[in-house]
Amino acid sequence: MSERRMSREERCPAAGLGLALLVAATTVGCANLAVPADMRAVRMATTGGPDVLRVERVAVPVPRAGEVRIRVRAAGVNPVDWKIRETGYGRKIDAAAPWIPGFDVAGTIDAVGEGVTTWRRGDAVVAALQRSAQGGYAEYAIASADDVAPKPVAWSFESAAGLPTAGITVWRYLVVTGAVARDERVLVQGGAGGVGSIAVQVAKARGAHVKATASARNRAYVESIGADEVIDYRAVRFEERVADVDLVFDTVGGETLARSLAVVRRGGRLVTIAGRPDLQACETAGIVCAGAVASQGPFGDALREIVALADAGRLAVHVDRVFPLEQAARAQELNREGHTRGKIVLRVRP
Repeated sequence: MSERRMSREERCPAAGLGLALLVAATTVGCANLAVPADMRAVRMATTGGPDVLRVERVAVPVPRAGEVRIRVRAAGVNPVDWKIRETGYGRKIDAAAPWIPGFDVAGTIDAVGEGVTTWRRGDAVVAALQRSAQGGYAEYAIASADDVAPKPVAWSFESAAGLPTAGITVWRYLVVTGAVARDERVLVQGGAGGVGSIAVQVAKARGAHVKATASARNRAYVESIGADEVIDYRAVRFEERVADVDLVFDTVGGETLARSLAVVRRGGRLVTIAGRPDLQACETAGIVCAGAVASQGPFGDALREIVALADAGRLAVHVDRVFPLEQAARAQELNREGHTRGKIVLRVRP
């Protein structure tokens, strides 16, 4: 992307066209940009079951300085979405401030805020919205310009929408924290899921020997994305098939996390995104353990690394199911069941 400052005409290409649907000051410093006055969005005014999700018409959001507006084509569904729906998950949600779920979107840049020089209207992108005021189950979404990356060139918008949260998680925890390296022995717990399937591919792309746990139904799929061995966790305890690995990457948590310590060699590492390991047990076993922490800072750098692997043909996202925006509740419930192969995605626009 060019780093030069864009002219007002580039930032506001529809200014002054006199179209029927105009919204003044849609980008900072831009007046009369042609956009709809409102949009469809899934919102929740309280926490609870799937029925709290309602498709409503709301005002199209306005990007502030340093932000971009994305015309959303598809939105990814993640476990954190239904966790927020059920409990708020640390967010204040009420009728005065209804929440739009969704942290993963793919679409095209529709408008840019003041000071944004890295993106132009029409750029096809993926974005992580964890640092945004609202989510992406909507026809338009706002993202920090630093949390955006180009869409993988050959990918559909539906596939791309499954990438941001899972890809960033794997990059930060498997590559940065876990420091996965060539010729290391790696065990991925939950290799068929949205995060686990990307972890298998990234570990393999970095030259590791990869084992993964998955159900018998998903064996062929996990093998097809690069696992050297797939262990059916329902038929055998993984400790009977795995020992002395250099790194465990856990997406399951609970008992699986606790039992994983036994298969890591002394001096090895265990990284989990599903809770916190018993640090005393880790110290006793002589291994380095790390758990999930709240993400801080921009997401764009990690997202661009993941997109580069996708563009190189070394990473793919399997889209298990695609639902229309109006069926967001059904999509969340299917994700909640925990047996997804790859990702579940909402198609916001055809």
